[in-house]
Amino acid sequence: MKIYQGTWNIPGALLDGENPQPRFRAKMANMHCTEDGTLRPEEHIGYGVACNERTLPYRMQDRYDRSEELLTLETIVMENDCLRAVFLPGYGGKLWSLYSKEEQRELLFVNPVFRFANLANRNAWMSGGIEWNLGHMGHHMLTSSDVFCAKVTAPDGEEFLRMYDYEATHAQVLQMDFHLPDGEKQLAVCVRIQNARDTDTPLYWWTNMAVPLTDDTRVFSASGEIMFQMTREEAGYIPGFGHCKMPEQPNMPGVDLSYPNRIPHSLEYFFQNRKTETAPWEVGIEKDCKGLMERSTQPLRIRKMFCWGNNTGGRHWCDYLSKDGQGDYIELQAGLAPTQLHTNVLHADETVMFTQMFGAFTADEQAQTAEWNKALPGVAARVEQQLPAAKVQKAHQDYTLKSTLRASEILHRGTWYGSLEMARRHMAGEMPIAQHLDFCQPEAGEYRDWLDVLMGKALPDTKLPHAYMTDEKWLPYLKHAAEQGNQETKFQYAVSLAENGMQKQAEAILQELTEQKNPWAAHALGLLCRRDKKLKEASEYFLQAYAWEQGTLDRSFAEEALQSLLAVKEYEKAWALFEAIPDDKKTESEELLAAEAALKLGKDEYLEQAYKKVYSAIREGAVGLSDVWFEHQARKKAREQGIPFTEEMIDKTLKLPRNLNFLMFADER
Repeated sequence: MKIYQGTWNIPGALLDGENPQPRFRAKMANMHCTEDGTLRPEEHIGYGVACNERTLPYRMQDRYDRSEELLTLETIVMENDCLRAVFLPGYGGKLWSLYSKEEQRELLFVNPVFRFANLANRNAWMSGGIEWNLGHMGHHMLTSSDVFCAKVTAPDGEEFLRMYDYEATHAQVLQMDFHLPDGEKQLAVCVRIQNARDTDTPLYWWTNMAVPLTDDTRVFSASGEIMFQMTREEAGYIPGFGHCKMPEQPNMPGVDLSYPNRIPHSLEYFFQNRKTETAPWEVGIEKDCKGLMERSTQPLRIRKMFCWGNNTGGRHWCDYLSKDGQGDYIELQAGLAPTQLHTNVLHADETVMFTQMFGAFTADEQAQTAEWNKALPGVAARVEQQLPAAKVQKAHQDYTLKSTLRASEILHRGTWYGSLEMARRHMAGEMPIAQHLDFCQPEAGEYRDWLDVLMGKALPDTKLPHAYMTDEKWLPYLKHAAEQGNQETKFQYAVSLAENGMQKQAEAILQELTEQKNPWAAHALGLLCRRDKKLKEASEYFLQAYAWEQGTLDRSFAEEALQSLLAVKEYEKAWALFEAIPDDKKTESEELLAAEAALKLGKDEYLEQAYKKVYSAIREGAVGLSDVWFEHQARKKAREQGIPFTEEMIDKTLKLPRNLNFLMFADER
C-alpha cells in the first residue's frame, strides 16, 4: 500500500474568490417541518432542530463560471493491490474516484468536468465522488475548501491517511482516518467528531456517495422501513416526511422506489435501520448485479437514496452539473439521524466515532428480478459474505486505537480557524482541543490580524472586510478592540453581535458607521432589515451602500441593490440600475435579476436573449427564470389578443424550453 500526492487533469473552472458580505443566519434556528401522521414518536426527536439557514463565519463561494479550461487538480492517492482511491484535498477531501483493480471498474460516478453549481450551504458544489458532510444541514461549509491532510504511521507499521479540520459554525473538530491495508478490498474511514464547546451542539453528518444511474440501477439497505418525502401538493414548500415500507410509498402508487430511474421526479427516502443492527449497510447494483457496497458501525445507521427523477427537469439537472448525456447519477447516503431534516445532540466535550467501509459488490441474479422484500434476504446474505459485520467491528476497534496518534507528515493545509481557536483557548487558559492534531499556524495574512485582536489590538482597516469571526467567545475580544475606534473592527464586532442574537446592539454600531458613509455597514443593515421582512427599508440601505461604493469594491453591492428593488416592485428603477452598470461589469446574477424587470416592462428582446443563455449559478429548486418564461408567454398572448394581462392567464402546462427547465417536482418526462 502506498500514499502519494498526484494530479488529476480535467476540463472545468475554479473558484474566483469569495463574496465578502456577511450572510446572517435565519431568525429562527429551527425549521418548521410537517408530516403525514405516520411518524413514530422517536422520529419527531430533533425534527427540524437547528436546520434553518446558517453560514457565518464562512463567506459565500459564489464566484465561478461554466468555462472549460484544462485544470490540473492536486490529489492525494491511496493505493493497494485491490483498490485505488483518489482524494481532492482542496475540495473538502472529496473522494473523487474509487477504482477496483480486481474488477477493473470505477465504483463511483466520476464527473467528466469540474463544474460548480449553487447547491451547497456556501453556494459552490460539484457532483460526483464521495462527500463528507459535517456541521449544518446541507452540503457542508468545507465542501469546496481546503482541509488538512497528513500521513500517520502506526506502531505496527501501518501507514494511513488522515484528513481533519475545525468546523467553525458549530465548533466541531472533524477527523477522518482512511485505512487501506495491503490485500484489503474495502477502503475504510474511521470518523471522529469532537464537540469543542462546553455546551451541547447540534450534530449533523451525512456521507454522500454518488454512483452512476442506469435504467437498471437498484438500491438495497438492511431495513425496508423508510421515511419518504411528501409531495409539494401535500406539504407545499414546507418540507415533510411520512413513514412506510419498501418498495412503494403511498403518494406514488405503482412505482418501485428501489429502481431510481423509474421515479418520475426528484425524490429522496431514508432507510430506518434499527439501532440493534450490528453493521448497517447500503448497496447500489446495476443490470449485472455488480455495484458499490458500503457498510459501517453504529451509530451511523440511517441510509438514504436521492435521485433527480426521470422528468425533463431532473435529467436536465444531471446534464447541467456535468456534460450532456454524461451526468446521470444518484446519491447513496449514510447519516446519524432519521432524515437530513433531523439533528442529533453532541453533548459538551463529547466525541462520536464510527467506521465506514466502501468496496465492490456482487449480488445474486434475483437481486435484479425478484420483488424487493423477497430479494432482500439474498442481498443481505451476500453483504455479510463479502464484508462480515464482525470484520467491520474489528476494524473499528483497531482504527479507534490509532485515532489519537500524531501525524508524521503534513501533505496539505486546511483552514486557519482551528489554529485560531487553539490560540484563543491558550489565551483564555482553556484546555486545547484534539491535541494530537496539528492545525499549522499560518505565517501571515488575516490569521495574524485576528491573533492581534486576542492581544487587544484592532483589525487594520482594509478595502474588503476580513474573514469573519462570529463565535460568541470572541465577543469580549472584539468589544475591547472595537473601543479603539477604527471602522473595520467595529464592523466585525457588529456582525458578530448580530449573528449571536444581539441585533439591536449591532444595529446601533452599524448606524454609527453608516453615518460615516461606510458602505459595508449600510449593506449589513439592509441584510438585517430584509431578514426582518422590512423590504422597503432594506432597499434604501442597499441603494445607499451601492451609491457610496460606486462599483469600486465588490459586485455584491449592485446585485443586492437590484434584487432589493425587485422585491418592492420598483421595476423601472431596477432596470435603470441594471442599464447603468457597464456591460463589461454586468454579472450573471444581475442578468438573471434583470429578466424579472424586463418581463414587467415588456422588454421582449432582452428576454429572448436571456432564454438562450446558460447560467452558472442556478440554485437547486430554483424556478425564477422558468416563471418569467411562463408569464412572458401569457403577456405576449394577451397583447396579441388585445386584452389586459392577468395572472390567471399564466399557463404552467406549456412545455418549457429544456435549458430553462430546472423543475425538480413536475411530472413531465
